Amino acid sequence: MVWCLLAIISPRKRDDRYCARAATPSKPHICYGYGIQENIEWKKTLGDEWSQYEKTFPVLAKSQIDLVSVECAGSRVPIPLLELLQGKDIMVGVIDVATNHIESPEEVAAAIHDAMCYVPADHIMPCTNCGMVPLPRDGTRGKLHALANEAALVRAELGEV
Repeated sequence: MVWCLLAIISPRKRDDRYCARAATPSKPHICYGYGIQENIEWKKTLGDEWSQYEKTFPVLAKSQIDLVSVECAGSRVPIPLLELLQGKDIMVGVIDVATNHIESPEEVAAAIHDAMCYVPADHIMPCTNCGMVPLPRDGTRGKLHALANEAALVRAELGEV
């Protein structure tokens, strides 16, 4: 999957040759990384908005990739950039994995509703920003409950129960 993504966004070859060979749907996860000191230091240089995806998302939108997973909770990725992924299913990170804070129902609902301003509801899959291995088990359980419960409430709002 990473190989496929790199092939697509390579400045020399912006095509789907490698993805076309894949027997399964391509679903890249895009994030700035967590827990690695180099990433933490690098993020400090990115400024208040992480709009680097302005260049990447249009390329992904034209590709054969089916779904894109994007960290949104607690990051500085501008939510309006999700609109650049028109036509794709988007896993929207609504749970921040860089903190032990368990999101409130209001926080999760707000993140889902924010994404719905730019992506049709039927193309949104609420998820965590990334893996939760570094987090304590109880915190992880709480975060997953918050995600599941609030996603169910938003689906009910939309009449999708």
